[in-house]
Amino acid sequence: MQEALRVAGERDHAVEDADFGVPVDAQLHSEFAGLTTTTLPGATTIRTTDLAKLLTESRPVVIDTVSYSWGRSIPGAIGLSYSGVGGSFSDAVQDRLRRKLRELTDGNLDRPIVAVGWNSERFDGRNLALRLVALGHTQVYWYRGGRESWEVNGLPEKELDVQPW
Repeated sequence: MQEALRVAGERDHAVEDADFGVPVDAQLHSEFAGLTTTTLPGATTIRTTDLAKLLTESRPVVIDTVSYSWGRSIPGAIGLSYSGVGGSFSDAVQDRLRRKLRELTDGNLDRPIVAVGWNSERFDGRNLALRLVALGHTQVYWYRGGRESWEVNGLPEKELDVQPW
């Protein structure tokens, strides 16, 4: 499909660092599709080149929302289906995420965590990052470009480890 878009002269992916002029907020978005902010409160937006370095230097917990997924992701990523949904910071998703993150980080709120969604025009990764910040995690990275930017840059992918939670 990407090749057909290229041949037709259309863009084949969302630009990871595009500034859509959207004001920063700390709201969860129920609709996945939409233009995202370039930053978000309490988290660090990370680009593809920086993420590749972070993966080797800090060995963060990488959580993929599994949205728009073909079953492959960044090597070492853990898939938590529906972890990037909208809602509220006091809903059942937040409670489930708290329990799962306690397991994945051994209760260490300072452990680096990367939130991965599909791309800069989807709210799934952004919602997940905001949920992690609300849980008190101090080193949250939002990979705004998401799985799509990883693929576009030709970086290696592995089968996604989708876990129950």
